[in-house]
Amino acid sequence: MRRLRIGIAAIVSVLLVACAATPRVTVPAGTVCDTDLFKVDDGFAGARRGDCDVLAENQVRLHIVREDDQVKNPSPWYAFKLTGDPSGTVRVTLDYGDWKHRYVPKISRDGKTWRVANEAMFQQPSENVLELTIKLLGEPVWIAGNPMILPADYEIRLRSLAHETDATLSVAGQSIEGLPIYRLESGADKNEVIFLTGHQHPPEIPGGYAMLEFLNTLYSETKLATEFRARFHIVSLPLLNPDGIIHGHWRHNLGSTDLNRDWGPFAQPETRVIEQTLDELDGQDKRVRMFMDFHSTKDNRFYTQSEPTNPAGFSAEWLKRSGERIGDDYPFVNDPRPTSPTPNGKNYMYKRYGIPSLTYEVGDETPLEANRNATRIFAEEFMRLWLETP
Repeated sequence: MRRLRIGIAAIVSVLLVACAATPRVTVPAGTVCDTDLFKVDDGFAGARRGDCDVLAENQVRLHIVREDDQVKNPSPWYAFKLTGDPSGTVRVTLDYGDWKHRYVPKISRDGKTWRVANEAMFQQPSENVLELTIKLLGEPVWIAGNPMILPADYEIRLRSLAHETDATLSVAGQSIEGLPIYRLESGADKNEVIFLTGHQHPPEIPGGYAMLEFLNTLYSETKLATEFRARFHIVSLPLLNPDGIIHGHWRHNLGSTDLNRDWGPFAQPETRVIEQTLDELDGQDKRVRMFMDFHSTKDNRFYTQSEPTNPAGFSAEWLKRSGERIGDDYPFVNDPRPTSPTPNGKNYMYKRYGIPSLTYEVGDETPLEANRNATRIFAEEFMRLWLETP
């Protein structure tokens, strides 16, 4: 009899688990997902939620999916908003399918200021699943893989720089969806060019913050920055994939293309802006001296050349000096690599000009303040070393 009771209990347990995992209803992406207690919304710029399975009045499962079948990079971006009963505590399961969880959840109560979710708010039963427990507290809650930065935020920051400094802001081209790709520059009468690009991959938001902070430092009113701008023509395209950000993509633009694999082919309208910019500079007999492209990955890292560059040894010396000032607050790696056939920005610019050509990678979970502080030092040492370089 005891064995029978144990057997029945085991069967009941299995059935309860099965019932809990079976959705009451599945709501497709782009439609508000309602339970009796709360709503899950993905109707805003940058959102990605996937289909929503309603499991109970306080529980849903979200299927986090890539934008198209060509995405190979494991960058499962998610962003959604919760609203509902002020006294409610809700459970949200992020189901990545065959993909692994990557980004620690970030929480916002106003859609503007963000903090890292504390460890009590989530658990990871497997590498493909993340479970969140959220208190609603009578106000909307935004949850995303990183503090969100949208094309409108870029525009505000870039217009402010152009208004407050000697920089000019222009529209260099358009994305597939017709969004502007901005070009911020100064020193157009100077011959030596520093060329900067950023945000080709939508979830790589820490790199976007670094790009903006780097520009802030170059365009500051310090004696160092003023002298630097007096010598160099600075050309930057800070946001190359606005469509991908708006639509919450993991990797691609709306043309199902990784833009950082389209340097050389320049088959997409966003990368053709790069080609047109470089052709314009070459047509004016400008001398491109250095290239940097801002990204983020799992740690703070600079991909540099293992081959000789002109000027020789610039990247290693720059990063050495910067590291001595930064100390332990921002550990990073200088990762020299040989040029390969991969048509990314780093390889293309080195092949075209033989210059120091870097991919500036910020760690996914690097604290924002540490990112900003280190970026200011990187930018200052960058300018200082260039002013020492003939």
